Amino acid sequence: MEAVQHNRTFAAGKAGDGTESLEAGTSQDDSPKPTITEEEFGSGTLDSAYQPQAWRDMGKMFQQEILSDVMLMAEGQSIPCHKILLASASEYFYTKLVAASDASAHNLLEIEGISFKTLKAIVSYIYTGHVNITVENAGNVIPACKILKLSSAYATCESYLMDKITPANSIGLYNVATINGIPQLQKKAKEVMVNNFKEVVSGPEFQSMSVHDVEEYIQNEGLRIPNEDPVYDAVISWISYQPEERSLHFSQLIKNIRFRFCSTFCVRYVALKEPLMDTAEYQKVLLSALKHQTDGGLCLDKVRSECKDCSILPRQGYQCKPSMHIIGGVSDPGDHTSRECWRLENGKWEAGWDYSMPMALQFFGACLIIDSVVVTGGYNNGKPVSKSWILSTSAYQWSALPDMNTARQRHISVCVGGQVYVIAGEGADGIEMSSVECLQRNSGQWEVIPDIPKPLVHPVAVGYGQCIYVFGGTDMKSKHSDSCYVYGTNSKSWHELPDMPHTCKYGSAVLWKDMIYLVGGFGRLCMSFNPATNTWSTLSQCRYEHADGPAFVWIDRILVCGGRSNNAKCEKGNAGGTSQIEEYDTETDTWSVSHIKLPLKLWAQFMFSTEAAT
Repeated sequence: MEAVQHNRTFAAGKAGDGTESLEAGTSQDDSPKPTITEEEFGSGTLDSAYQPQAWRDMGKMFQQEILSDVMLMAEGQSIPCHKILLASASEYFYTKLVAASDASAHNLLEIEGISFKTLKAIVSYIYTGHVNITVENAGNVIPACKILKLSSAYATCESYLMDKITPANSIGLYNVATINGIPQLQKKAKEVMVNNFKEVVSGPEFQSMSVHDVEEYIQNEGLRIPNEDPVYDAVISWISYQPEERSLHFSQLIKNIRFRFCSTFCVRYVALKEPLMDTAEYQKVLLSALKHQTDGGLCLDKVRSECKDCSILPRQGYQCKPSMHIIGGVSDPGDHTSRECWRLENGKWEAGWDYSMPMALQFFGACLIIDSVVVTGGYNNGKPVSKSWILSTSAYQWSALPDMNTARQRHISVCVGGQVYVIAGEGADGIEMSSVECLQRNSGQWEVIPDIPKPLVHPVAVGYGQCIYVFGGTDMKSKHSDSCYVYGTNSKSWHELPDMPHTCKYGSAVLWKDMIYLVGGFGRLCMSFNPATNTWSTLSQCRYEHADGPAFVWIDRILVCGGRSNNAKCEKGNAGGTSQIEEYDTETDTWSVSHIKLPLKLWAQFMFSTEAAT
């Protein structure tokens, strides 16, 4: 309803008596002459205090029921009012009161379609100018303003509600706006719903939506979410609210979830275990999603450009920015083992990240599997462990995985083809190991695969294509190896590669643009390996030592973070930790010190970057 000017044409003659209605200022010979002429009316010096006082006095007469000349009725209850004020405030009242043909009808006016409580709020507005509007009663007050043609009150209500939209009430106000035809309020409420999906679906209004409205909501292309997990969770939550009735709508809603853009954690450890998904059709969908994730990953721009099937395209709302994360590690002072996780957003580190590691560990293995982190083994209470866990980076949730066949620490973990491999390390007997295990994608169990040719602790490794590349490492006497090996996951065999040109002493490896970079460690290492030609290149050294400091890609740069340095001494007199982060530009072969520092001095931590919804 568009706001209209608060004025109307008043009749000079009595409506219904056969005389013509004349606009103010119109003059005809047979029209009644005003007692006070137009020139006389409103002329002279204005008494600015008069109208406000008269308005207040009218309110007092209303409250005391003095000179009331009409009764407004709703739901069998009445309110005594004054015709002149009702008619001046509302075109609806003006028409009804003037058009009545007999005096008795003037004294009683039945208002249909409005509750008595709402009518009291409307009458209060007419006498005071104050609209008793709240988010809760908007669904009643706004339609009443529309029926009674109170354009000013209607506009005031709309303005009030525009400023009160939150994720918690956006669904209700969207419905109010839709029913009453308020396009600006409807648009803003929808924007809040789209931009705050996770908050909206966690509230009671979402649970009260109809299946049609839920389906329309989750079909929206612009939902601002990091991945499809919140949509899946919302559907399951809505159905679980009234399972007997709503389970019938599961197939209607589940087809709108783009499972290939769910996290691996959600698909493998949540959806596959959901009883409603336990059918051959749905299991096939989930396994297909897992295959897509491991084969093609989640390169959204690539999928959008190559895929022609709209039903499996990523939402346009997947607009992301990178965030940096830390899991565990050892810190000064006193070789403290950290269970904390950290997240860097908007230039600040946030401790806790809503969870901590399941147990305090040193020298564990960790790797990314799409958008989850798998942590394996490590050192706890004086011995290596065989435990393993998976962390959902979108749900902030740890879940236990099956134990490895062999307890180990100081090993390396790598993900290839959606499967996790743990390689070498130190066993429970304190001896370096050559054993390798694989967490099978289909069975979810650990399987022993061929040993690496040489027992090692502290090797570094990356997965590339269908192969695992392993570099360096030491024996238990800290004798460093320059050996390199490649494992073919299809051929299930190891092959030796050319030795490294420089010894990698507790450095780190990272894959970037089809090249493998070894960086950091004692000795400020930086060199690259080309898997296509099996050749090495020596590059510019980093500025500081970063032994046991992880490396990963961050906004087109290789970062090496923290670690131990011989230039820094810890309380025990050994090489101490650093909070320094260095950036390497592969295009220019140059290093620079990052403006970002770790929240504390750390080494042997796991670090990675993810994309979070903006």
